[in-house]
Amino acid sequence: MTNAALEVKPPGAAAFRIPLEPLPFRIGRAPENHLVLRDNRASRSHAIIRQEGGEFLIEDAGSRNGIEVNGVKEQFRILRPGDVIRFGVDESYELTFVLEPAVSAKTQAHHGGLRKLRSMLEVARSLQGALSIDQVLASVVDAALDITNCDRGFLLLNGEEGLEMRIAREAGGRALSENLEIPARVLNQALRSRTDLLSMSFDPGAPALDSSVQHLSLRSVVCVPLIKVRAGDISETALVGSIADTIGLLYLDSRQVHAELTSTSRDLVQSLAIEASFVLENARLLEEERKKQKMEQELRIAQAIQQDLLPEAEQYPQSGWLLAAGLSIPSRLVGGDYLDILPAGDGRYDIVMADVSGKGVSSALLAGLLQGAFVMSTAEQLPPSVVLERLNRFLLGRTNGLKYATIFLASIFRDAPMQWANAGHCAPLLVRTSGEVFELSPTGMPVGMLDVAHWRDAALEMKSGDLLVMYTDGVSEAMNEDREMYGVDRLVALLRANFHLPVTELTATVRADITVFTGGAIQRDDLTLLILRFLPD
Repeated sequence: MTNAALEVKPPGAAAFRIPLEPLPFRIGRAPENHLVLRDNRASRSHAIIRQEGGEFLIEDAGSRNGIEVNGVKEQFRILRPGDVIRFGVDESYELTFVLEPAVSAKTQAHHGGLRKLRSMLEVARSLQGALSIDQVLASVVDAALDITNCDRGFLLLNGEEGLEMRIAREAGGRALSENLEIPARVLNQALRSRTDLLSMSFDPGAPALDSSVQHLSLRSVVCVPLIKVRAGDISETALVGSIADTIGLLYLDSRQVHAELTSTSRDLVQSLAIEASFVLENARLLEEERKKQKMEQELRIAQAIQQDLLPEAEQYPQSGWLLAAGLSIPSRLVGGDYLDILPAGDGRYDIVMADVSGKGVSSALLAGLLQGAFVMSTAEQLPPSVVLERLNRFLLGRTNGLKYATIFLASIFRDAPMQWANAGHCAPLLVRTSGEVFELSPTGMPVGMLDVAHWRDAALEMKSGDLLVMYTDGVSEAMNEDREMYGVDRLVALLRANFHLPVTELTATVRADITVFTGGAIQRDDLTLLILRFLPD
């Protein structure tokens, strides 16, 4: 009497053997198959193996790419020992049909079949209920010792200085305290073999691979490399087979008897090594997720702080001779844009808008520093150009020219012309009641680039009803899915068409128009907008 089985060689992973039971035996990508093919190119139900009249037959189950037996495409074929089955695509699964003598119950008992099954169940139980990764890994090593009948077992992982011991156990499920003293050449050979189990037996007195083998009086050594897994969708999980992706190994040895390595034992040990690789990869992904969540939490705190530094709706002038409304929307959790409007007496407001180069946390921190520097400088009621020179020295002293910022500064007076300076910022728009539009172009370069930079102050007489619109390039360069920019011309046309609206409604109208234009496309720049109406009468 014989038992039928398949020798399965997955792409980039260790081979294993699976018995053909139950029959009919179904093969395919769907998880309900008896042999699941983790390859997108395989069909969900690819092939079926049946037994008829003592013969084993394979047939195509209506697959997309068909099946090949010994290189010949077949719809239906009687299998002979040694037949090689493939699935119609290159570098995919390869199955070899084998027939082996049935093992009697007595022989099975001799080889400890029940003991091996119990060991695998212990690993499964540990995977479900263990409180720590080390508990699971210890159960893997214990199971490997049980299956091979070895004396000692070690799980080693790659570290900065080579292999480092993570788990050390001895037969019987006890932690091991003795020194490792594992032969280095054995370990290196195991790592070079990558996905293949390495086993060696030594007779007393015979030449050994390494002097430490003789020193330890070893009779057998078993090494199984742990291969880095690439985890995605459950059905797509694969093993990475290059030596650079070997993350460690499972090492077992015996001083008393030769290791018990039947074909079943080899398959089980290799399965344990793969399970350990998955456990370690899941632990790594979990740690990365925890770090990511912690970073996101810290970024959200930073976002809340940054938003708190911006003027709230009620802090904008809502009545009197100057009305204002603004918004600032970062493209990420935190951004590098900054705006502010500060009263400086009964008849004066100081205004700033800045855009720090770059994205993310570094730009946000720098924007916060600029705010503090601006508040301190404007408290002295200095001309805009002098404030920009101070901010330039401030930035150069802290970033050495690696970061810069575009800034528009203005002092708006009720009874005098507006004083302003523009350090390379998007030109603000002055919209007259007549529809005439003026651009307040740069009067110098961005701050933080050169210590010899200078800026020129300019003056502009504002008339009753005039709008002053300041913005960053997140407005003018807002992009739709066709990579078309919103543009200044569209902004000017919208301002003219809605000139009569209150500044709060006008700000919301501009924001809504940008949203419609971009159509949900992801934006790469922070969007900041400030609209003021001058009403001195």
